[in-house]
Formats: sequence, structure tokens, C-alpha cells
Amino acid sequence: MNTLRLTIFTLVTCIIGVNANAQGKYGKTPEDSIKCLLNIQAYQTEYKSGNFENALVPWRQIYNDCPKASQNFYIHGLRMIRDLIGKTNDQKLKEARIDTLLTLYERRMEYFKLKEADKSELLYNRAIDIQNYRSDNNRAIYDAYLRAIEHNKNIDLMAAAKVMLAARAMFEKEEMSLEEFTNIYTKMSDLADKQVQAAPDDTILPAVKAGIESAFLTTNAANCENLTKVLGARFNANKEDVETVKLVVSLLSTKECTEIPLYYESVEAYNRLKPSPEASYGLARMYYSKNEKEKAMQFFKEAVERETDALNKSKYYQEFGALYLKEKQVNQAITYARQSIAANPRNGKSYFLLGTAYGQVSGCGDNEVSKGSVYWVAVDQFARAKQLDASLADEANKSISMYSQHFPSQTDAFFLNILDGDTYQVKCGLINESTKVRTRK
Repeated sequence: MNTLRLTIFTLVTCIIGVNANAQGKYGKTPEDSIKCLLNIQAYQTEYKSGNFENALVPWRQIYNDCPKASQNFYIHGLRMIRDLIGKTNDQKLKEARIDTLLTLYERRMEYFKLKEADKSELLYNRAIDIQNYRSDNNRAIYDAYLRAIEHNKNIDLMAAAKVMLAARAMFEKEEMSLEEFTNIYTKMSDLADKQVQAAPDDTILPAVKAGIESAFLTTNAANCENLTKVLGARFNANKEDVETVKLVVSLLSTKECTEIPLYYESVEAYNRLKPSPEASYGLARMYYSKNEKEKAMQFFKEAVERETDALNKSKYYQEFGALYLKEKQVNQAITYARQSIAANPRNGKSYFLLGTAYGQVSGCGDNEVSKGSVYWVAVDQFARAKQLDASLADEANKSISMYSQHFPSQTDAFFLNILDGDTYQVKCGLINESTKVRTRK
């Protein structure tokens, strides 16, 4: 041991003699340096053996006495502290170790001149640790990821998504104002736009961007008035950028904000920049909201003719049929509801539309059973609608209850030799469907 102490003392003396600046690295005095180097050797021996609890004693001495000794000290420290946190049952001690873990990032950035990329990585990893160990502290998570982003705007876009998720949680708990939530959404969405535009072939970024949008749109902050403020500035600054314009149209359409000036401006710009099914669909909705119904129908037809995606085509047909039904053009509504179902047989809204249209068909046959039979097939469609789309259940049940009151009476059916459960072919106008007899008792 005496030989070791002499060797270390000689080493420290040489270091000090060659470069006075090295004095602060291992301590203020040669004695401090000897103590520091001995602790380094002790902690490294235990660390290499995986004895982190034992390594922690000399490691803490280095942490307190010579924090500039080595960057490896911090790298090893992160690993040790994370491991010990996982094995610590005492909550008070665990919290203290988490504090130490987070402080390590700050100290390393304070004591060492790091490359920007290394500092960016440290800030991002620090945010991840805060999320892992302080998952209930949304403000700390928010601040940590935002700090990483402010240091490096090209950081992994997941950081922006984490900011938005934490912001949404705070907004919903009334821990963040509407203004702050709206502003951070604008910043994170702009960041996502730039990263997606800079890497058009990246297949992950668009999905992360969608998550950022969803974090805002799924809250009550995304009302039409607020969206006008949030999206208006983006639209005015990027009127010639087709992706930005498309996003504005899509968001306003999703939130049913189709009767505001921004929607009219953005959908017309989108159609000018990139004629497409989406643009035609947007124009159709715009003109319909302005009561220019002929133009609306023209653009709806254009949308379904241009569309190649089956799900979108089904959506357009269904909405097109709903507009015809509003205009009391029942046969057209039935036609488009069926086309919507043909494009996507699992579109519950299409079956709901078809049921509603069937219920408005009149003049079927010359007896009470044939006249009431349309309500059987109408109810069949409502039952199918709620089976496919749970969100339609309440509305469908109300319609089933209402239309069931118009079923033929059991007496009327009996006199025509028709019984409950019999198969019955409903033929009336465009309706030609087989169903089961149900009567009012």
C-alpha cells in the first residue's frame, strides 16, 4: 500500500508540475489528489465486479471532492444509480437516488466542454429518466423534453410528442392555461412540419407528427374559434405549401369547422395547389354550408370519381347520401348508402343512413303489413350499424325504438296468415330485401 501511495503521490506531483491547471481536476492540494485517485481506483474495482453498492461509497467521495476527474465517472454513475434505484425499496432513499441521477447530467454539462451532439443526447436521456422515474410529474417531463428540443431543433421528433402528451395531461387537469397549451401545440406542430419536410422518405416521422396533432385535437381546446387562431397563422405563412394547406383542411374538416372563413380559404387553396379527391370533398362541404347545393353536389361527385382509396370513397358516398336525404331525395340517399357499403362493408354510418332512408319510404303495397314492412328492414340496418360501430349504439337504439312502433300489428299480420319469425320479402321502390316478420303485440 505504501508503494501505491508513493506512486500516486509522484503521479500527482508530476501532473501539478507540468500543468498547474490540472490541480483542479483531482483536488485543490496534492493530498486531495491522492485521496481522489485512491477513491477512483476503489470505485473502479468494485464497479468492474458489479458491486455497485460498494462502489457507491468511494464514488460519492469523488462526486463531492473531485467532480472534474473523469467523464467516465459520470457515465458509470448513471449506470450504477439506475441499477440501485431498481433495487431500492425504501421510498425516501429511492427519491434521493433519483435526485442524484438527475444531478449527474447537470454536473457533467457544467464541468466538461461537450460537443453539441453529446449535450443534446444528455438532455434527451435526462428527460427520459425524468419520465421513467417521475412519471406523475407532468410539468417536470414537459420542461425536460422542451429543454432538449430548445437545445437541438433536429432532435428525435418523439421529444415533441412527449412534450405534447405532458402538456395535454396538464391542460386536462387545469394545470396549464389554454393559451400556453395552444402556443406549445403550435411550436411542436411547426417543428414536426419542418422535420417531415426535411425527410420526405422517412416513414416514422408522419406517424409521430399525427400523434402530436392528436394530442391537441382530442381536447376541448380544439374548437373552431381556437383552431382559427392556431391554424390561421400557419396557413397565412404557408399558403403555397401544399402539405401545410392540406393539414389545415384536414384538421378543420375533422373538427367539423367547415363553416368558417379559414376553411373556405384553405380548401380553395388546396384545390388550386393540388386538385385531388380531398380537395373536391372539401369544396363540396364548403359549398353546401354556403347553401350552394348544386355546386356542392358537383364537387361530391368529383370527389368519389377521383378517389381510389376504398375507405375514403365509402366516407364520401355516405356523406353524399346524407346530404341527399336532407333534401328529401330518398332514392338518391339509398343509392349512395349502398355504394358506400359496397366500398366498405364495415362502415356503420352507411348502414345507419340506409336504415334512415328506408324508414322514409312510403306507399308500399295495399295492406298494413306491406306498408309497415319497410320498418323491419330499416331496423335491420340500425342493428347492423351499432354492431359495426359502437359509437352509434345510442342513436341506433333510439331509431330502433322509434321505428319498431310502426311495425304491423299482430292482428293485421294474423289475418293475412303472416306470423312472427316468418321470412318476408320487402319489395317497395328501390327496396328488395328479405327479412323476418316482427309485430306489435
